Amino acid sequence: MNASSDQPTNVWANNPYGASLGERDAVTALGDAPGRYRALAERMTPEQFARAYAPGKWTATQLFLHLGHTELAFSVRLRMALASDGYVVQPFEQDAWMRREPLVGGRNAFNAYFSLRQFNLPLYRSLTAEEQARVFRHPERGEMRVAWILELLAGHDLHHLKHVEAIAAA
Repeated sequence: MNASSDQPTNVWANNPYGASLGERDAVTALGDAPGRYRALAERMTPEQFARAYAPGKWTATQLFLHLGHTELAFSVRLRMALASDGYVVQPFEQDAWMRREPLVGGRNAFNAYFSLRQFNLPLYRSLTAEEQARVFRHPERGEMRVAWILELLAGHDLHHLKHVEAIAAA
């Protein structure tokens, strides 16, 4: 819950990727990002997929795995919030998921992310204002709206896009 009010959060409150999204429409950004990632992934070599954008950071393959994990987890949260009154999120630890993930090739990791997004986009685009305003609860962040999920995913895509662009350019 936003510390200054009892209202559920929005793009600028409690969203670590709000600044990356800026004033862009979340659903439009969610539709644009996969094509931008595909343009990069299609020309990347195996060596680039294995490269990190900075020392100690994830490789391109790991970034695509992470994008797929995030798409999977947050699209389930969105569906649960839409279909279940009083839904409470089950938090997950991204680094624990990554440590457990078996080695997957970079193109397969990209394809998983891309396919999940293509599967989810019709749902994201179909949401009414009332559905986007639907409230759910996160045990650590308090009350949130379905729109927050869209905003987080869109900002998250844009945040990591610069990392994959840096890898592809090197």
